[in-house]
Amino acid sequence: MEILPAEILADIFCYDGLSDITRQVCQRWRRIALPIWLRRLPLLPSDPFKDTGMLDYLDDLSPHDRLFIRALDITSRRDFDTSGSNLFHVDVADLACVENVLLIQSLLGSGITDLTMTDAGWTPHSLTDILQTCLLTTHHLTHFQISLQKTESYTSPDLLECLLYLYRRDSGRLKSLTLDLSQSLADCQWTAMADCVDLQHFHLGLHRNSESVLPAIFKLAFPKWTSLSSLYICQPRFLSAETLQCLYKSLPAPDRMLELRLIFEACQASQYEQEFIEMIHRMPNLQILEAHLDWTNRMMEHVALTLPDLRELSITCSSIEFTCAGIQYMVWGQALEKINMRTSGRIWGGFLEAVRKRSRRVRILVYGAMKWGGSVDEWE
Repeated sequence: MEILPAEILADIFCYDGLSDITRQVCQRWRRIALPIWLRRLPLLPSDPFKDTGMLDYLDDLSPHDRLFIRALDITSRRDFDTSGSNLFHVDVADLACVENVLLIQSLLGSGITDLTMTDAGWTPHSLTDILQTCLLTTHHLTHFQISLQKTESYTSPDLLECLLYLYRRDSGRLKSLTLDLSQSLADCQWTAMADCVDLQHFHLGLHRNSESVLPAIFKLAFPKWTSLSSLYICQPRFLSAETLQCLYKSLPAPDRMLELRLIFEACQASQYEQEFIEMIHRMPNLQILEAHLDWTNRMMEHVALTLPDLRELSITCSSIEFTCAGIQYMVWGQALEKINMRTSGRIWGGFLEAVRKRSRRVRILVYGAMKWGGSVDEWE
């Protein structure tokens, strides 16, 4: 290990959890691992945080080391709850907790470019204070993620004004925007987001809305996002042809899309099959496609023919008529590395052979109550 160059060790230490361990081994490893470990600083109201342990740690760090901290994750999720019905303990952060977050933000100053926040465990008033302090102490944000699951968060004008100010201030710098919402925001919020003209990644989770709100959002925000290359839409509702059509027609440059993820409830594919195919033809450069819809052989055929650079495909097909037999001799692109399938239908071994014709190695995960043609060996 002593003769390995620092660049190789840094690549190794990037694996999950390793940077936290390796930074405590020796001085050389600490110099390599500390910048990796400090890339994202989680601030949560756990007991060590309430005891200002993180503040003491940051005070002991040199100003040079503190410069490596570029991301803050302000969450209230604590230890895994194995006894109760909730997945996590979610406590309301006390005043000391909020004050510690504000002190840490002011200590880190303008170095933060990536901010993740959730209203679970925090009062809307506290969340407003935290967001205001962040906007005062940072020059700009390039990545912003917020989760609003409480009803009172949407009725807090100060919090919504902070969000508006953030979108307007950083409109020319935001590259990634993630919103997990229990209800939609007002039009003024979407209009402000539309001005983030350099946005490359947009993640939208609408968890309790009716689907009709989506076309309005697409028409309001999408037309200005000429740099958008990654899109994630999640909503536990049925997908309509109108929504799909509005999605790809609202995008100013659908041919720039490299990653598309659509998470909806499965309904009859006849409701959107043609619109899905039209959308795929307008996005020929997709490399990652995840669509938990009700797939048909025709949809799969057009994906195989239209997307030569596809690396990863994740699909759900609830219909027992979905067999893949109709495309078992289809030639897939060389780039294909991974296929995730959830199905209750019959998948023929010929489909696997079709994938193998052009791809040296493909990881195929099939789960659900499926049946396959051919031997089990074919699917190992």
